[in-house]
Amino acid sequence: MNLVSHISQSIQRIGSRDNFATDISEQQYIVKLKEVYRSTKKVNYIRQMLKHNDRSTGLDYVEETLSYLALQGWYDMDSAKAFHRLSAANTR
Repeated sequence: MNLVSHISQSIQRIGSRDNFATDISEQQYIVKLKEVYRSTKKVNYIRQMLKHNDRSTGLDYVEETLSYLALQGWYDMDSAKAFHRLSAANTR
């Protein structure tokens, strides 16, 4: 238990080791949330905002999956072009 108290004291004194902060991502989230809210025209805004979030998250997931597959060698030329994963020899 003594070690735990020293760790928490040093984190409070000098910050976390990786300097992790959520300020920037939280600010970006708030800005994006406000943009989505404004686009709803304030009619059924919660449902519209949730639907937008679902679509955006789904697209992000698909993009990450396709990028991962391209890095693993499971891609066709179109997806490789879309994710800029072609070697110099294949771009000609």
